[in-house]
Amino acid sequence: MFVGVDHGSTAIRFASSQGDRFLIRRDTAGRMESSDIARAVVEGLGADRIELLALCYSMGDGLTRITRIEDATNRGLASLEGAGLSVGGGTRVYEAVLSAGWQAVLLPGIHQGSHVDRRMKVFSHGASPEKVGLAYRVCPGEGSAVICDCSSNTVTVGVLKGRIVGAIDAPIFAPGLLHGPLDVEAIRRVDQGLTSANSAFSHGGVLRKKGYESLEGCPPEVREDALEALALFAAMEICAMKVLLRDLGDPEPDLYLAGDPAPILAPRVSELAGQGVRPLDSFSSAEGCAHIAQDVWAGKECIMGIGVDRRVWNR
Repeated sequence: MFVGVDHGSTAIRFASSQGDRFLIRRDTAGRMESSDIARAVVEGLGADRIELLALCYSMGDGLTRITRIEDATNRGLASLEGAGLSVGGGTRVYEAVLSAGWQAVLLPGIHQGSHVDRRMKVFSHGASPEKVGLAYRVCPGEGSAVICDCSSNTVTVGVLKGRIVGAIDAPIFAPGLLHGPLDVEAIRRVDQGLTSANSAFSHGGVLRKKGYESLEGCPPEVREDALEALALFAAMEICAMKVLLRDLGDPEPDLYLAGDPAPILAPRVSELAGQGVRPLDSFSSAEGCAHIAQDVWAGKECIMGIGVDRRVWNR
């Protein structure tokens, strides 16, 4: 069995190459022992043997190649300080994979050191590793696509003929439900010492700005406004990424929308973008990571334009 792990904002999702699915909420994982997490994964997926596991962890900005977990420095991060709230669940899962002794690889994020269009390297970070899994789920071959993951954060990836050429990260453009870029008011609050930059980002989403934590827990009018704003910004970010792909030679990439609200948002985003946008379910990234694990095990040396460290095959 091959397993993919999506380190999401609210939950950590596991999927197998055989179609099995399992999730642990990040706050729940943060309270579990490593051995209990490993046991839950085996039981949840019905795994009798894990050949290779592809793991997403945090920002992945310390890696440029798909790397064995034991060869990664600093858990594959440039810094342990990241953007967003830390609850420890992802770290517990990382430790569980290590302690279980499973053969595993870490996927890199998309950042300044990645082989993307050089113009996109103005920004230090483009996307976390789970977006690589998401892209591989919809473009395992030579296709072109724009994939917008729109939920707690909004992150958009551009794929040209099977290779990731650009990404727009959550602190750069479109807000999500909970997190979002720093606007002028937030910058002023940071400069006045009233909040930290990370806290401003973590509370910059269209829902959290209004004091709510979930779509289910807010009044109908707030929910409607939040979804409408989310759809507008997602469509704008998708169209912005289409500019890059058009300039690189593909004016008509397929469009996808991921994240928990995707089924609700897709019709409106399609209307705003002027092109059909296909919704993806919440396990799409984990499934893409499982396919990456399977293809790397089979000897594939390049995934979405990302090389595989040769030590991966020293098994």
